[in-house]
Amino acid sequence: MTIDIDLNSATVPLHWPQLFGVDGPVHVEIGSGKGRFLLKLAAERPELSLLAVERAAKYHRLVCDKAGRRGLENVRLLRTTAEDLLFRLLAPNSVDALYVLFPDPWPKKRHHKRRLFTPDVTQAMVRCLKPGAPLLVKTDHPAYAEVIEGVLRQTEGLIHTDPEQAFSALPQTGFESKYVVEGRKIHAFSMMKG
Repeated sequence: MTIDIDLNSATVPLHWPQLFGVDGPVHVEIGSGKGRFLLKLAAERPELSLLAVERAAKYHRLVCDKAGRRGLENVRLLRTTAEDLLFRLLAPNSVDALYVLFPDPWPKKRHHKRRLFTPDVTQAMVRCLKPGAPLLVKTDHPAYAEVIEGVLRQTEGLIHTDPEQAFSALPQTGFESKYVVEGRKIHAFSMMKG
């Protein structure tokens, strides 16, 4: 079982049966961080194939090691950017759920151009999702939440759904568990590809 996927040997676009050895539902997380959400979901839902991308080498290696030690055969990790995943690696209509949980808000104005949620990137998210598949997003950053909400509202092909219901059976991320204790407001967005 290879958890850490070598981009140089992977088929592009990614081919799920080749990557996971099974042909079942595939959920994708953009930015796994330390892996709390991904690894808990993988353990709770072994029928799912879970792919996560992480840009930071330290966290990528950490999550690969944790998944390996726990024997989670339904997890695969890629060390690349969200943009590489969305624009190059994912086939259209190939993903059963997409999670973007606590993306970097890049709070300084001069860094806003680095933010993930732009019209082009969000349209690429829609393109990779299967019809009826959810796009689930959370942030604790109020200003970025406004930006995310505005971009999601303007993105064609997305239908708003109830965030409370969409997230009710999902684990928390490491950030979220910390923020809830601190009393920070969490902004949750739940969309579905129409």
